[in-house]
Amino acid sequence: MFKFIFLLIFVYLPINASDDAISTFTYNLLKRVNDHIDDNDFVSAKRELDTISIKYFQSKESYERALINQLYGNYYAIQGNLTEAAKYYELSLAFKKMPFITGLQVRKNLAQCYFQLTEYEKVISLLEEYKEIANKRGQLFAPTDMVMLGIAYYQIDNFEKAYNEISIANQNSLEYKEDWLKYELVLTYKLEKFNESVELLKLLVFINPDNKEYWKQLSGFYYTQDLDDESLAGLELAYEKKTLSTEQEYLDLARYYLYKNLPQKSISIIKTGMVKGIIVKNAKNYELLADSYFLLKDRPNGISQLENAFKISNNPSTAFKTGRFAFEEEDWKLAIKYFNAAKNLDYEKEVGRIDLLIGISFYELNDYSSALQYLNNALNEEKSSSAAEGWISFIEDLQT
Repeated sequence: MFKFIFLLIFVYLPINASDDAISTFTYNLLKRVNDHIDDNDFVSAKRELDTISIKYFQSKESYERALINQLYGNYYAIQGNLTEAAKYYELSLAFKKMPFITGLQVRKNLAQCYFQLTEYEKVISLLEEYKEIANKRGQLFAPTDMVMLGIAYYQIDNFEKAYNEISIANQNSLEYKEDWLKYELVLTYKLEKFNESVELLKLLVFINPDNKEYWKQLSGFYYTQDLDDESLAGLELAYEKKTLSTEQEYLDLARYYLYKNLPQKSISIIKTGMVKGIIVKNAKNYELLADSYFLLKDRPNGISQLENAFKISNNPSTAFKTGRFAFEEEDWKLAIKYFNAAKNLDYEKEVGRIDLLIGISFYELNDYSSALQYLNNALNEEKSSSAAEGWISFIEDLQT
């Protein structure tokens, strides 16, 4: 069963004095309350809120009252009184003419409250509505929100939808998040998506090779149906006595060494097998060699083996994987090369995100013109548009 702790990050009221929807007088009142909350001066915040709501804005059908209710929600949420916070966020959303961005913020805060209160059906309703509204207006449905929605679906036993949300969140995240990958792994078990389980376990082993549980689970997939530890230990002895003769024996022993967290030995086995002509120099075997180097934390050699795999397979997934590791190694030119290769091969899983990562790579090379070209391409995809917009604004500010 999942174990998560979500940090409540409540978005404060975006008050703009130039917004003609509220007067300067109202703006000053609400800003003062917001400042009190920001300073954790809850006594002053409550006093101001009560005064404003009773003296000036008793009507329940006004934008100003909706903003006051939002501030009440923030006031209670920050102090951990989530039941009261949810009540006021609901009252805020009852105003049907709420501005677009403010309405999204209130929905997200309300969903966080209900998540902590374990009212998962309400979380799902709010976040699905949030997603629909955001998509229509080209706003990002953030990976963090996808994970929260996925967890809510998990809690009501809708594992397929939970998997879809969390899987997409992991694809869209700009960095590997171990907890999120573990959530996805649990769901692949539930849904018997065992090929995906193996790939996730390999990734988790790369991210955290010190976690022996990942190795145990991965070894279960590799060995339970074919070979147990005793027979693999026999392979080790046979190799030392130079009696191994088949590719499968060499590869089984290499995987066994990976399971034992001995990547140096795995590398030696694979390279020896390739030199002898026993292990075929195909894409799959080069990727296994790359995994061994990554476990050894020798990323450059790992990337080099992925390049060998790509030369053979011309696989867009391998191209993207190579670009991703090069990106993390801050080898920006190599990252651009392989992201473009994946793009040219129509790698559909990462549409938009490839342009985003290429744009960031060009930025790191101080080629702002090329960066903006790719970042503008990323604007055309919903999953990457928000991040691309932020990078474009940042680069344009640098150029002014």
